[in-house]
Amino acid sequence: KAISADTTFIFINVPSGRAATLNIILTNGGSAAITWPTSVKWTDGVAPTLTSSGVDVLTFMTPDGGTTWYGTLAIANAS
Repeated sequence: KAISADTTFIFINVPSGRAATLNIILTNGGSAAITWPTSVKWTDGVAPTLTSSGVDVLTFMTPDGGTTWYGTLAIANAS
């Protein structure tokens, strides 16, 4: 997903009662404001700073069908 404006992410169609993993590849994610679902728990409680001109890979894991998500910046500024 290439970011060119403020963006809000919503995670839908998550299998209920099961663990799931979601990877998002963002291009220029730091060039605009991104709003993540309030259910995302980030490392140290803070969403990562994304690359404004480049590619980042984020990984999200849920143990409970999407009630809670654990998010991490897996790869920063991939080239």
